[in-house]
Amino acid sequence: MVELLKILPFFTTIAGGLIALRARGRAHLVYGLAGGAMLGLVAFHLLPELSEADTPEFGHVPLPYLLLVGAFLLLFVLEELIGPHPADEDEGGEHRHPHVGLIGAIALVVHSFLDGLAIGIGFGVSATVGIAILVAVLAHDFADGMATAAIMRKHGNPPTRTWALIGAAAVAPVAGAFLGGALDLPESWIADYAGFFAGTLLYFATRDLIPGARRGGSARTAFATVLLGVVGMWLLGVAGI
Repeated sequence: MVELLKILPFFTTIAGGLIALRARGRAHLVYGLAGGAMLGLVAFHLLPELSEADTPEFGHVPLPYLLLVGAFLLLFVLEELIGPHPADEDEGGEHRHPHVGLIGAIALVVHSFLDGLAIGIGFGVSATVGIAILVAVLAHDFADGMATAAIMRKHGNPPTRTWALIGAAAVAPVAGAFLGGALDLPESWIADYAGFFAGTLLYFATRDLIPGARRGGSARTAFATVLLGVVGMWLLGVAGI
């Protein structure tokens, strides 16, 4: 029974990606929801965990926070200074950078794998703990599937590559869940990656998805979708998920 439960994140991730890709004429709504969910995930889930982690400091700043800034600046350099800038036919001529979208999607895949590890470790403690973590991961992985599809599509990656990354994001938590009980990862390592991941989320939310929500629709609609994404992640935090 436990093994079957560990497979559930695969389906929620695929569902999130499918919804994002099927919203052809309403991509701006997906961008707004995904951007808001990213902001909420960073503010209400990742940053609290980073503040509690026991990690090394450099210049009195914890390493995960330095990695957060480093990830943001890395993506900025990649997008602004590297490679050609082909026109984006879907978004009125804005620039697309498939390699940047790929980096963001890969970061989401790794994050989904770590979610799976948490499931496996949780079930190793008790069934109650495992199920509680599983519920949280199901909600997060639905948002991850949507965000993976949105990022890949926003940066002009072809459908085959986009679905490959969605598939990887769907398989990752399942693989992590089955490995979680057998691995003993140091807390500091997970916190360091969480900092880097938070930086990628902030970049894509503020530089790509939220501006994309505004270009595809009215300012009122963009604000509503972003707010809905943020509130959704806040409610998950309130519920302890």
